[in-house]
Amino acid sequence: MRNLLHATDRDRLVAHLRGTMLRDVTVGARRLMALSDSEAAGFCAVPANAQVAELLAQPDIRDADPAFADGLLDFVMAMAETPLPCRRAALGATEVVRDDPRNFEIRTPFHRFTGDLSAGVVMQQMVDEAAAPVVHTGNLVEFRAGRFRNGIDAEDTITDFALDRKDGAIILRHESRITGKAGLLRPRTTDIGTLRYDYTITPGSPILQLSVTFTARRRIGKLRLSTALDQLGAGGLDMAEGRVTGTNAEWRDFAAPQAAGVSVWAERQPVAHLAMGVAGWPETGPTLHLRPGAPDKVMSVKAIAARPQALHWVILRHGPVTLSVGEALVVREERLLAPGLAAEKAASIMAAAGPAGAAMAGLELDPLPPNGAALNAVATQLLFAARGAYRTALPAMRVAALQAWFDRQMAALQAGEPALPDLAGAILAAEARRRAGAEVPLDALVRRLIGLQQPSGTFEDRPGLPASLVGQALALLAMARALPHLDPPLLADPIGRALAAVQPGLTELQDGGRLMRLEGLVLEGGAAYPLRSHAEALGLMARAATAVALVAELRPEALPLAAVNQAQALHRKAVALLRPLVRPQGQALVVQPSPLGGAPNAAGQAALVLGLTLPDAAMLQQPVAA
Repeated sequence: MRNLLHATDRDRLVAHLRGTMLRDVTVGARRLMALSDSEAAGFCAVPANAQVAELLAQPDIRDADPAFADGLLDFVMAMAETPLPCRRAALGATEVVRDDPRNFEIRTPFHRFTGDLSAGVVMQQMVDEAAAPVVHTGNLVEFRAGRFRNGIDAEDTITDFALDRKDGAIILRHESRITGKAGLLRPRTTDIGTLRYDYTITPGSPILQLSVTFTARRRIGKLRLSTALDQLGAGGLDMAEGRVTGTNAEWRDFAAPQAAGVSVWAERQPVAHLAMGVAGWPETGPTLHLRPGAPDKVMSVKAIAARPQALHWVILRHGPVTLSVGEALVVREERLLAPGLAAEKAASIMAAAGPAGAAMAGLELDPLPPNGAALNAVATQLLFAARGAYRTALPAMRVAALQAWFDRQMAALQAGEPALPDLAGAILAAEARRRAGAEVPLDALVRRLIGLQQPSGTFEDRPGLPASLVGQALALLAMARALPHLDPPLLADPIGRALAAVQPGLTELQDGGRLMRLEGLVLEGGAAYPLRSHAEALGLMARAATAVALVAELRPEALPLAAVNQAQALHRKAVALLRPLVRPQGQALVVQPSPLGGAPNAAGQAALVLGLTLPDAAMLQQPVAA
């Protein structure tokens, strides 16, 4: 195998990362550099930055710009050791596009808010998605005045509304004058009190704070306030399933409705967290999480469906209380709209974030387990530093810091249940550390990886969840790198089956809610993956196939000829599919995510460079330290 990328072209591909995606971010109190997900994206993701950090750790590339290489690695390491590690850091600030309370628009790094406060409507959608918005509206106030029971639609009685600013936060508020029937004998309409809804958008936080305040102007009893959401099944949003937990941490699941009607999700029991999602809870589907401030004051949760398989209206009732003149009832609730966030993870991370998410400002609240790509990037730099491969040696303090970080994160990964990509990255990292003389659990990690392979040769991302081509390529690469350290029979058959499960053909890719078919590499029984990851998947498979061929050259007896031939054929096909994706852009070269175009991204750029050069040859040629 040979290097297919001239150093000049390699440097032009790296220049695109440095020139158009490099951003300044704040993690904790540290100002760091990181790469955004794409040129226009508002986030910097740890996995993509870790992949690039491995690329930048290659000696020739790091020597050209040590500050860039070390800066990205610092970001990756810092994100892993925040109080509760998150997948992405946010860029930018909150922007008020329109401040007309009847037709407002506000953009944060996380969400876009629009609506009409005169009608009590606040709409929210994820900033980088075209999906239908979540609609915060549909509220009721219920009470007893004298012997008369009253139920009032909060949005039908609005008398005041505004878009306010306080301490950097933006408050969307509407206020209603509530009147109702009162009296002991004959009913009369009387002034009951004021009802105010405040939706607070806090800088740097994806959590929307809701507070509802009722102030009584006469004595009333059995007061119940609501926090509601409407139109949950409209416009393609298709929220369908729910999960509820109380203060005992036991979750109750509610399937998609089979017909129109009302379902009681909770009644006369505390509600600490309520989650809603699309049927089946797909990994990239929208999820909505509600965290009442006083779980034991939630009277009930009811879900109303207007048609099968979709929710329409969900309402939480809080109370009941009795108020005298001048007394007030305040209900507080935190809301988080996020893609693919499981209920348990959302509950823990919202609790850790604290009020308004202040403890994790600037971070998307998507928990990040110990990351295999980050471990691999750190291990790669440590190995080359130990071999004196860098023109400027790493300071001893930095080496010690890298080693300590690696040991902490590897221990955390081993203690958990890592998904396939993280497990594969950890194997690459352990292999590099073993070559540097460190004691690492390479054998145990490899056996865990093999345990995720099915008889067909396809891997599972987790038990019961098939991997995509990205995960398959990472698993194949990890096995190839580990083979020189282990008995060949342990890995020869898994490598052969993993290769045989991938064939040229039309592959299915996700683009929003659509499935696209493109010429590519098909993984038997594998999961579809996003269109934006097409170049990344091809680059990873080209690299993995190259690594298999390189190992066969070093240890001809380790792999059967059929497997080596399959690896070479896959390499040729992947390279043929990658070449048309490289386009000139000024003095740089950019990698289109797919033949259909799209915004170039850091992961695809790094995967192509690593797939067309020979980074694993450099690693495999390093001797194993005694």
